[in-house]
Amino acid sequence: MIQTFNYFRFSNILKSISLIFDQKALRGIGIIGFICLGILSGCSGYQCGTGSLYNREIKTVYVPMVQADSYRNGLGERLTEAVCKRITERTPYDLANVDEADSELIIRLVAENQTVSALNKYNDTRQKNFNWTVLVVWRDRRQTQIAELDATPIMINEGLTINAQEYLVAEMGQSTAVTQQNIIDKLADQIVDLMESPW
Repeated sequence: MIQTFNYFRFSNILKSISLIFDQKALRGIGIIGFICLGILSGCSGYQCGTGSLYNREIKTVYVPMVQADSYRNGLGERLTEAVCKRITERTPYDLANVDEADSELIIRLVAENQTVSALNKYNDTRQKNFNWTVLVVWRDRRQTQIAELDATPIMINEGLTINAQEYLVAEMGQSTAVTQQNIIDKLADQIVDLMESPW
């Protein structure tokens, strides 16, 4: 017995399949819309994005030149540049002059040590350890206590010590300048992380 192709029956099956998928798509769009509506209406006290990580009362920051207790030239200038770059890239704060700023971020490079950790058989340096310590003070220039909804104050008035360590392996083609820049980048990231509001 030869079976003939029934076009009308096949088109009815396709219509019912497309109707099922259209209902599922509409249901999915409805659920997504309901979730978005709930987020927008129920979370009015919250913020989205990186702006929610920082205190909204602070608008501007003054960063003076980093004072470096080191005999190596240019370390304070390089650290100041890295911190200013991180503040403008990662925070909602603007850099300002000393007379116009809401807060002041004071950084002092108090220790910059290099130690040899490995020697080769010819008594040449294989690996050096670089260890830097900075003291950070972030204070309010408006003479008011800055706090986020009765949380602990985010200002650092007493001074906070931050350490960063990096290794130099000369046999791998690393240089002192690159290692110093890696430490500067680590310290700048840690300093800007301190400017976030407490959870």
